[in-house]
Amino acid sequence: MHLVFRFFALFLLTVSIASLADDIGETVWIPMTDPGVFWDSQIKLEATLYKPEGEGPFPLVVFNHGSTGPGIIEENLSIKPWGLAALLTQQNIALLVPMRRGRGLSEGDYNESYNCSVNSVEAGLRYASQSLDAAFAFIKEQPWVDPNRIVISGNSRGGLLSVIYAAKHAELFKGVVNFSGGWMGEQCQINAPSASNVGLFTNAGKTSPLPHLFIYGHNDAYYSDEAIQSYISAFKKDGGQVDFQFYQLGNEVNGHEIFYKHADLWLYGFNQFLQQTGMVSDPPFTEE
Repeated sequence: MHLVFRFFALFLLTVSIASLADDIGETVWIPMTDPGVFWDSQIKLEATLYKPEGEGPFPLVVFNHGSTGPGIIEENLSIKPWGLAALLTQQNIALLVPMRRGRGLSEGDYNESYNCSVNSVEAGLRYASQSLDAAFAFIKEQPWVDPNRIVISGNSRGGLLSVIYAAKHAELFKGVVNFSGGWMGEQCQINAPSASNVGLFTNAGKTSPLPHLFIYGHNDAYYSDEAIQSYISAFKKDGGQVDFQFYQLGNEVNGHEIFYKHADLWLYGFNQFLQQTGMVSDPPFTEE
């Protein structure tokens, strides 16, 4: 990417965030049936909606948050990616950021374990997917959503969750954007195809017909460069469609922070993907 474009992208991002200084989004509540051992409970999930002016229907990006670290991020913190919201709404695209059970102000328990076991990973993915089932049941009922133009995206655990969920529900989406996706850190050394990052990407790549954009940074605190490359190879092995963008942030910079701190690097490619998948009619800018 040319330095001139990166400067322009950073300027645009700064202006976009400033434009949201008085707009932190609208809190919406998503009903969910929370399965229990003896009985089910009716709970509410918090989500933040950023919607362009007007009645719509609008294309929609759904953004899935990551884990707590563990313990690095407070469970009750609601994720609100204002900069991404501004960039999307300027292009007449809505953004919905659902918080899964036990995160932010969402009711229920946060049961996405950090145990390095196959059963723990499988259970955590099923648990997280149930929150997404509720979110998309809600989305289907919203008249402001264009049901034929939805992209699912996410960061870290939310990135891999987006890839897996889209592989199982491809009819819902135009494409998938994965930022720094993985469920457990590389140190867990899980090898089972149903629970390892490589196995999960492999299985998704086998079944998903959708276009994907994978965005990672070198020097990621959770995955080595070699591990990240193995995720891409695994996804592509049996036909997965992916545009892989791997950015150098600096020797002392944690590549896992690329989504939140380095939009000037990925902004152009992200917008290209939105255009290619039919989410926007015209590019917001070019490199020329």
